[in-house]
Formats: sequence, C-alpha cells, structure tokens
Amino acid sequence: MQGTAGEGSHWSSKAAFIMAAVGSAVGLGNLWRFPYVAGENGGGAFVLLYVICVAVIGLPVLVAELFIGRRGGMSAVGSVVKLAKAEGRSTFWAAQSWIGMIGAFIILTFYSVIAGWVLAYVIMIGGDLINSIAQSGIGGLAATAFEGQTSDEVAAKLGNLLNDPTRMITYHAIFVILTVGIVMRGIKGGIEAAVMFLMPAFFVLLIVLLGFAMIEGDAGRGIDFLLGVRFDDLWVGVKNGSVISAALGQAFFSIGLGSALMATYGAYMREEQDLPRSSRLVAIADTGVGIIAGLAIFPIVFAMGLDAGSGPTLMFQTLPLAFQGIPFGGLFGLMFFILGFFAAITSSIALLETSTKWVDEQTKSDHRFLSAGGIGLVVFIIGVFNALSQVPAVGPNGEDQSTFWNTWQPLGETTLFKGMVLLDFLSAATDLILPIAGFITAVFAGWIVSTATAREAIGFKSELWFQRWRFLIRYICPVSILLVIVYSTILAPMLGS
Repeated sequence: MQGTAGEGSHWSSKAAFIMAAVGSAVGLGNLWRFPYVAGENGGGAFVLLYVICVAVIGLPVLVAELFIGRRGGMSAVGSVVKLAKAEGRSTFWAAQSWIGMIGAFIILTFYSVIAGWVLAYVIMIGGDLINSIAQSGIGGLAATAFEGQTSDEVAAKLGNLLNDPTRMITYHAIFVILTVGIVMRGIKGGIEAAVMFLMPAFFVLLIVLLGFAMIEGDAGRGIDFLLGVRFDDLWVGVKNGSVISAALGQAFFSIGLGSALMATYGAYMREEQDLPRSSRLVAIADTGVGIIAGLAIFPIVFAMGLDAGSGPTLMFQTLPLAFQGIPFGGLFGLMFFILGFFAAITSSIALLETSTKWVDEQTKSDHRFLSAGGIGLVVFIIGVFNALSQVPAVGPNGEDQSTFWNTWQPLGETTLFKGMVLLDFLSAATDLILPIAGFITAVFAGWIVSTATAREAIGFKSELWFQRWRFLIRYICPVSILLVIVYSTILAPMLGS
C-alpha cells in the first residue's frame, strides 16, 4: 500500500514535514480555544506569558519529542523503548508515550465532536449564502451571515444543534470518516497529500480574514486587547497562578506537546533535516496562527459590541452574531468556519496516526484499513457518548431531556472535575494528561538520554545552543511543568472552593 507507515518510511521532503507538523499543531486550539482563553485571561497579559511559555518550555520539549521520534524511528512508545534500552535504562520510561498516546486518543474522541459543530456551521452559513446568491445574484455575496434572521435566532443556533443529537452525531461521523480515510492511505498517499493542499489553503484564508477584520472591525481596540499588556491583569494572574497555568496549558494543547504526535511525526523525519530549525518553524507558525486568529476575531467582536471573554461559546455564538452584523458577513463567516474545519482535520489525522502507527508496529501489518478503521470506530462510539453529554437536560420548551449521558458526571464529586459531564471531563483530564507526559518527556530527554546521544540526535549547529537547550530541558522545563501541575490539581481547586 503506497505511503504506509511502516518503519523506514519518510516524509518526501522537508516542506512536507513542516506542513504536516504545523498542521498537527495548528488546530481548533488556535481558532477556538486560544481566542477565548486569551479573552478570559486579560488579552495581552495572557499572550505575553503564552509566548514566554512556548519559547522557554514548549520549544525545548518539542525538540525533545522530535529527536526521540527521529532517533527511534518507530511509534512514540517504540522509540522511547529503543532509546531507553540503548542507554541501559528501564523501558518503564515508555510510560510518557503511553500517557501521551492515550491522551491523543481521548482528545480525538471529543475533538471530532467539536469539529462536527464546525462542519454544521459551514453547512448552515454556506446554505444561507447560497440562498442569498440565488435571490440577489452576485450581489448576494455582500449579504450578512444569516441575513433576515434575528440576533436571538442566530444565538440559538448552537443550542438548536446541541438539542439535536442526531445531527451532532452525523457531523461527528462525517469528520471521523474523513480522518480515518486520510490516515488509512498512509504517510505519503494520505497525510502528506492532505496537508500539502490544506495548509496553504488555510494560510491564504487566514490572511484574507485578517485583512477583512482590520477593514471592517475595530482594529485598534482588537490589537490593544490582544497585544496590549495590562500589568494589573498580569500581576493578578501571576499572583494567583491562573494566567500562568492557562498559558502553559494552551501551549501544550496547541502545539500538541505531551500527546505523542510530535514523536510520531518525528519518526518519519530524515536524518539530514535540520531538527532545531524545523522545531522553531513549527513553534513560530503555531504561535503566529493563534495571534493572527485573535487579531481576525476580536476586531469584529468589538465592532459589534460583543463580549470578548464569552468563553467556549466565542466561536459558535459570539462570532456568528458578529458576522451577522457586517456586510459580506456570510462570505467571510463561511471562510472562517472552513478555515476551522481545515485546522481540525490536519490536527485530527496526527492524533489518529499516533495510535495507528503503534498498532501497525505490534501487528507488523501495513493494512491500515484494520488499524486506522478499528481505532476510528472506537473514537466514533466514544464520541457519540460525548455528543450525548452535551444535549441540554432541559429542552428549548422547558421539557425534561435528562438522560444518563447528559447527567453523568465522572468524578463529579471531586473538586477538580466538579459538575463536569463526559465531554467536559475528558477535556479537563487531557489538560492534566498532556503536562504530565511533557514532564516525563523532559526528564527522559534531559536526564536519561546521554549528553552525547542527545547532541548527535538533535544536531544543533552551535554547542552554545545545545547547552542552552540542555539546561532548559533538565531544569526549567520539568520544574515549571511540575509547578503548573501542582497549581492546577491542588491549589486552583482549593482557591476556587
């Protein structure tokens, strides 16, 4: 089968790896999560700490994951086992990849549901725009999103979707099928072919949307909110630890650290590829996309007088209301949600590839129909339960819609996961899983892998830069990650109770 992921497969070019790695990092974490987390944490104060977290912690861990993958040339688990044995150490260190691989699988089970919501909005806004063009000809392109509907009707669309589990599950199924279909075709014929088309299209759409926001939105206020650092906000967030925890959590979620996917993609890197430079490009691109997405979103939100700190509903309620209030809102709203769908699919194929490669390795098979298809089926089933957990217990007309799935709160008696139904619980759990895996990765790369092996495997052109990376990965990264884990799991719940 062309482009299978057996040991010895490689990306066809450096550009293919960069596109795939950037695609795996750039996802809904940038378009959906980054703007609302920034909005909830003071805008510029959060962005400043986020950039610091990426540079000082995220980038060194990214380098570590990629060199582990390239050095091992196997699945994330197989690569760590191989390196541990070579150093004469316990294969227990593969726990980092097991934790990460399980985390990636869990993320995919709810990520695909949220991506299904994105697809639903593509269809809703696209259908509306087609109707406008049918009625007004080419002039229909100037229509606002959901033209002719009231603000209440637009705001209710997310609720209508959540109250329709059949529609949610259908879109979830379509997304999973597309993801499985791409991964099933292997590295060259599937993942690489997809990202080489989707990522250039993604960046073009993003720049067009940025230009639109700068012209039609309140550019000055949007830029000031996202990039203007308010030291009072920064000090409050630093003092209670919330903004630091949010910034590091976003860095891990967005870049995909701790989820084994970078180690998996690193296994397909060629030895001659400049690993430090590639890592920098991925980190810069991912951070840049998050900031540009914010600059494309907040000017429009502010121009419409809407709330920038509206939380997870920013993308699915606040933005559709914003696109409803501006000329060409239908066209650019459609472009935004297509952009979100492209971002979601390039990340989801990386999440699925982590476990698919491991299964292929265990079965010594190149028949990805069974591995990708089997894992995809389990993802779909758990995703159905995640979707059902989001159905409101009280219907739009006040009727009782309580079921086991939308009332069950796994570990709901604990302070950390109090009141969380399944999807919210899994999302919060991965916010903990990824840093734990990242912590073990930093310890493994900094203290278990020998200095000589790390120096050779990474290939820094300067000994000074290698020593800087070594210092960060041995001391700064593990200590910082551990502090944030302690804050998130112990201090924050205590402060909030």
